Amino acid sequence: MKGKDFLALTAGFNILGGILAGLAVGYAFDKWLMEGVFKIKSFPLGLLFFFFVGIISGFWNTYKDLKRLS
Repeated sequence: MKGKDFLALTAGFNILGGILAGLAVGYAFDKWLMEGVFKIKSFPLGLLFFFFVGIISGFWNTYKDLKRLS
């Protein structure tokens, strides 16, 4: 793979990785709140919050990588 092809693949993995990491952290956070000491039922809220945090971080990392190219 050459430079620009590899950068495009990296950008895609940044976005996908950010989303998947956000979903995993959000699910674990909600599970921890429900089964932990607090017993708070907040299932979709933590998942959605960290999902959007993952989207933002994925696009931010992609932006930094593409900025480094130019």
